[in-house]
Amino acid sequence: MARVRGVENKTTEQRLKALLRAARLTGWRRHQSLPGKPDFVWYAVKLAVFVDGCFWHGHDCGRNVTPRTNVNAWREKINRNRARDRRVDRALRRNGWRVVRIWECALAKTPERCVARIRRWVESGRSA
Repeated sequence: MARVRGVENKTTEQRLKALLRAARLTGWRRHQSLPGKPDFVWYAVKLAVFVDGCFWHGHDCGRNVTPRTNVNAWREKINRNRARDRRVDRALRRNGWRVVRIWECALAKTPERCVARIRRWVESGRSA
């Protein structure tokens, strides 16, 4: 577990960063000090984007394989992560932020839909 990086994960954050640049979607900042430390932030429209790994955040997509050892400890860890995600979402929304969570599997299967989803939020915030 010590080898798991907290930031710049290749299958999630780096992938979305490349997709956002390719789509010429600008105005975002990385790893800002907001509740939960969103992966991408658009201050102009108060949008926080998290890119969640399916295993670490307990997504029920089939990629979330239960470890064979220490099952209870992992289950508790993932449940705590999910509870923290909910708390962070509530805290950000209370402060006027809009929150988008992108799953690792969605980013792998339909990256264009993920970028389009973010683009809609960014553009709707600019017109409001």
